Amino acid sequence: MSSIYPWIYVDYANNIWKFFENNNKELVYKIMYGEGKWTKESLIDRDVLGFAVYVDEDETIHIVYSNIKGELKYCTMKDKQWVGKILYKIQIDDFKIQNLKVEISGDNMHIFYLLVGNDDSDGSDHGVLMHCMWNGKETRSTTLQDIMLVPNLREHYLINVNENNNIDMFFITDEGDEVSLNYYRFENLKWSPVNRLYGIQGDDIGFEVLRDQEEIHILNKSREESINFLDHVYIDITGNIQEFRVHESNNKLEEPLLFIENNKLYSCWLEQGKIFYSVFNDEKWSSAFYFDRGDELAVNRYNCFIRIDDKSSIKSMGVYGTNELDLCLFIPSWFVVDNKDSLKYDEVDKVNTDTPYEEKTVKNLKLELSRITSEKMSLERKIDSLKMQLQKKQRFMEDYEEKIVRVLEQKHKVEENYNIFLELQQKTQKDLEDINQRLLEEREIKTSIESELEEFKEENIVIKQQIRIISEEKEKLHKELELEKNQSIMERLLGKRPSEI
Repeated sequence: MSSIYPWIYVDYANNIWKFFENNNKELVYKIMYGEGKWTKESLIDRDVLGFAVYVDEDETIHIVYSNIKGELKYCTMKDKQWVGKILYKIQIDDFKIQNLKVEISGDNMHIFYLLVGNDDSDGSDHGVLMHCMWNGKETRSTTLQDIMLVPNLREHYLINVNENNNIDMFFITDEGDEVSLNYYRFENLKWSPVNRLYGIQGDDIGFEVLRDQEEIHILNKSREESINFLDHVYIDITGNIQEFRVHESNNKLEEPLLFIENNKLYSCWLEQGKIFYSVFNDEKWSSAFYFDRGDELAVNRYNCFIRIDDKSSIKSMGVYGTNELDLCLFIPSWFVVDNKDSLKYDEVDKVNTDTPYEEKTVKNLKLELSRITSEKMSLERKIDSLKMQLQKKQRFMEDYEEKIVRVLEQKHKVEENYNIFLELQQKTQKDLEDINQRLLEEREIKTSIESELEEFKEENIVIKQQIRIISEEKEKLHKELELEKNQSIMERLLGKRPSEI
């Protein structure tokens, strides 16, 4: 796996903190507090596999790192002591956590890392991109993408937080015949579907990404045959892609960077230990300029947190710096402001008079031949790319025409359906009116019936009363009749007996 860039933090007192991993897999730091004056190397933790540093606006140092136990750990400095905790532990013994990156957005710390095979000897070429979000109390891990690792690639993915606090991820995966650059976005706590941007061919591949509002600038490094290239890919707000050649050389090109200064886009890189840079004028890149540092001390790349001035916020950026006792940093946006110490690329050899003229001539001829060959290959790639774009546009036009036909058909169907609906609505309205009329008539009939029923009830009550009176009179007459009948019998009996005597 690729090595880790050291991290540099320049604090408010211009002390330089250097965090790095030594040869014993120890995470250590030391502080340069004066010219050539360093503190002793101090230990943070042992058995470290990878780490990342983040410095917030309050100048609090946050460190996230992994170890051989599969633990993801966090630490910060309180009262001049490092304190921390275990955030997460992977449960798979065959993998290890590497290639860490940290961003703080709002109340959450976003930690990114690669899970790679634990045994380097098995030639494993698989990696798993992971996202861990920590709110200070709990962590939530998400598996993002299984990728094919590119050999000897230092950065398999890059992270960018835009002005809306959305997170953009750009990652590379090996597709066999070429390497593809892909894109994710984390927005509203959700990851978008992955989007393939383009393919890169060649060897010694690397890339840098710079977002300028909604525009994306990518600096690709590659090598084809014996020629090394730096190419600029510009993706505008509509998604259109343009490619520009920045620089090409027989020499190895290392540690390229992109930055914006005074609203101009710059690129810089290391070539044969020297710092070169170029500026983009919206149509093409200028010839390379050599930055004369006044010495030939070896320079490396560092990840750096620095406050540019008293009013601006702390910024994270890539910088160059020497590895000597008296560390000297070369911040790209500073050495292009005043280019009085800069020479054109083809003037650098004039400074170095030890190279014979014939050797320079042959070298220049070889470089020119290689440039022409490379330019021919580049033109062929552009022609192929234009053909592909034409085919895509033709397919787009065909799809668009098909969509228009479908829309017209759908419009016709909609009109037919509307007429049917209108007829149905009219019929339904008429039926509803008829039903309402019948309902009104039935209500009147019901009211009439209910009125007659009330009259019948009243008549029934009167009849019942009359029946009760008649019954009472009948009963009374019956009793009187019985009484009269009984008296008549007695009178006959009583009247008959005297005549018989």
